[in-house]
Amino acid sequence: MANNLSSLKKNSLQGRSFILLQGPQSYFFIELANALVFCGASVVKVNFCGGDVLIWQSHKKDDAIVSVNYHDRACNFPLFIKELYDKHKATDLVVYSDWRPMHQDAILVAKSLAINIWVYEEGYLRSGFVTLEKNGVNGRSSIPKKASVIQELAQTCPSFTPSRLTLQHDSIYNKVRFAILHHFGNVVLFPAFAFYRTHRAHNILFELIGILPRYLNRKNRRSRSSQSLKAFLKDKRPFFFYPLQLKDDSQVQLYSPYIRQEEAITAIISSFAKNAPKDSRLLIKNHPLDNGLIPYRNYIEKMAQALGCGGRVCYIEDGNSNFLIKKSCGVVLINSTVGLSALLQRKKVFCLGYAVYGIKGLAHSFLYQNLDDFWTSNEPFNEQLFNDFCAVIKAKALIEGDFYTARGVRWAALNSIERFKEAACATANK
Repeated sequence: MANNLSSLKKNSLQGRSFILLQGPQSYFFIELANALVFCGASVVKVNFCGGDVLIWQSHKKDDAIVSVNYHDRACNFPLFIKELYDKHKATDLVVYSDWRPMHQDAILVAKSLAINIWVYEEGYLRSGFVTLEKNGVNGRSSIPKKASVIQELAQTCPSFTPSRLTLQHDSIYNKVRFAILHHFGNVVLFPAFAFYRTHRAHNILFELIGILPRYLNRKNRRSRSSQSLKAFLKDKRPFFFYPLQLKDDSQVQLYSPYIRQEEAITAIISSFAKNAPKDSRLLIKNHPLDNGLIPYRNYIEKMAQALGCGGRVCYIEDGNSNFLIKKSCGVVLINSTVGLSALLQRKKVFCLGYAVYGIKGLAHSFLYQNLDDFWTSNEPFNEQLFNDFCAVIKAKALIEGDFYTARGVRWAALNSIERFKEAACATANK
């Protein structure tokens, strides 16, 4: 792996033209653009909103990088992006998340022009990896869905090794800092981007109704969760772990049978009450970045009482997921990457949505099994299949790095260049 720009081969991407749309709320796309230019590619960055502009301008960038601000309505974007592709003779489109409306439009137009499509997301495996796939991620991932195909493909991939990039304490701090910068930019530059609409269900001003009280009450919330968890773990009866996802998570909205989180919560508690061993319990943990707009505690407690298992269901706001996975006898979720973390600890997992790891023989899934049977299932863990799966996703869908620390951003940018070059070589050899 390259360690800095000077270790990259100059002009190795000569003739390639990259169009960058919205990236993660960090300076990762700036580092990526600098690396692309260093390797001889041309780069155009499209900004959709004030937050994009403020983050883009907050760090130095190569003068060779073209920056374009899109001020028009979303309905006019397909023609805009088509003309941009033509003007700059685009060979590659780069986006963070493939489900944002204007990203979807750009991807469809790019496919019609045979332009390479690169999609970033948070890593399927955490920490130390980010996801980078051609054409789509998550439900649109090209990772095979059959165990036999995974096992065959793994024969051509290096064995899986964990990332050398350790989790850094400033990751969450930087994530919050850049999120604030992004939203601040949207407010102060709103007149210039009046037609912009966020991909989220609510704008930040509405979300602050929940976020501010949640932030101000964070110490009491953590203390209450700590006390609840301590009492819960003091009881030695076995328990299942259910980590909530964000209600606006595309994984939930696009790749699950549920529209609302409450639907999944009800389905899980109902199945647990009827079919789980009577001496087992269910621990539900909120997502750390939840905006506080849904009163999950009240809903879960009342639903558990209504279904006759109130004394066996516990809800907490905070807690270390890996620790809770370790203590649990199994994990049930929609399609969160926590499922892969559980598989890494050789725990049985049930996913109620489409997940890259929802492969028969690896994880239990609603596609081929009823949740009611999961609670008492005792299938042996398929070690070889899991090792093969990890080898495949690392080789085909992951790169080392992260989006929120200086070292992680540098690694992700440099490893992206290697992935872009590998794809070009593969195409040339066909």
